[in-house]
Amino acid sequence: MASDSITLRVPATSANLGPGFDALGLALELAADIHLTIAGPARKPRDVMERMIVSAARETYARAGATEPPALTARVLRPIPLGRGLGASAVARAAGVIGANTLLGRPLDDGAVLALAAELEGHADNVAPAVLGGLQVVVPENGRLTCVGVPVPAELRVVLYVPEFSMPTHESRKRLPSRLTREDAVYNIGRSALLVASVAAGRFDAMRIATQDRLHQPARAGLFPAMPAIIAAALGAGAHAAYLSGGGSTIAAWATSGEERIGEAMAEAAAAANVAGQVIHTRPSARGAYIIPEGEA
Repeated sequence: MASDSITLRVPATSANLGPGFDALGLALELAADIHLTIAGPARKPRDVMERMIVSAARETYARAGATEPPALTARVLRPIPLGRGLGASAVARAAGVIGANTLLGRPLDDGAVLALAAELEGHADNVAPAVLGGLQVVVPENGRLTCVGVPVPAELRVVLYVPEFSMPTHESRKRLPSRLTREDAVYNIGRSALLVASVAAGRFDAMRIATQDRLHQPARAGLFPAMPAIIAAALGAGAHAAYLSGGGSTIAAWATSGEERIGEAMAEAAAAANVAGQVIHTRPSARGAYIIPEGEA
C-alpha cells in the first residue's frame, strides 16, 4: 500500500463459552478501533495494548523479511476493557499483525496471519474469532491451526457484566487443575459438543446445559467468589446461558429476549456481593477484523 497508516476495527471476543476451554471463541460487535502508522518519529506506547500492537507489527515485519522494521506508532481510538476476559490482548496482536501485513502489501497469506497472531497471543481461541469473526472452533496440531466456523442464530444477543476488577489470564490460569477425573473430562467433552450442536441448530433450550463447566470456572471462582451468583441471576432472569468469559472477570449471558432484565439481574447480584461494574449489551459479530476506509474511522 502507498499509505503509511491504517485504521482497523477488531471485534472483542468471548472465549471458552463454558466448557470449550482454549477451543471455542465468539466475536462480538463490541470492538476496538486501532490506528497504526509508520509515518514520523516513533512514539513510546502509552499503555499495554499499544505496546502489544507495536510488538506484533514489528514481528510481522521481521517475518516478512524486513531487516530493519520502520518506526511504528499505535493508537487505540476506541478501547475495550483490558484484563476482563474480552480478548483485548488478542485484539491487539491481531491488529498489529493484520495492520503491518497490509502496510507491507500482504506478503503473508490469511493462514500465516492467523498463525502468527495466535503464536504471539499464546492460544488461538480468542485470536481466531477476532480475525475471522463468528463462533470459531480452533484446534492446534503440529504447529498448524484448524478452524471451523459455526453458524450463529441471528436473534442471539449477548449481555455482559464487566466488573471493575481485572483477572489477568496468566494469574487465573495458575489456579487451573493439572488433572481431571474421567467423569469431569466426559462432562466437559459432552457439553462442548452439545454447545456447538445447539448453536448450529438454534436449540436455545439446550444452551444452559451446554455451557456448564467443571474445568476452569470452579477454579477461577476462587478469584471471583460472586461469579456463581451472577451467573445464577442471569439464568434466573431468562438467559439461555451464562458463563465466565475467557479468563474473566466478565460474565457473559446469551439471550433472545429480556436483555434489559437480564442485565439488571446481573448488576443486582454483583452489587449484593459488593462487585462494582457495568452492563454492556452487544451481539455476536459475523465479521472479524477489517480495515476502516479513510474518513470513516
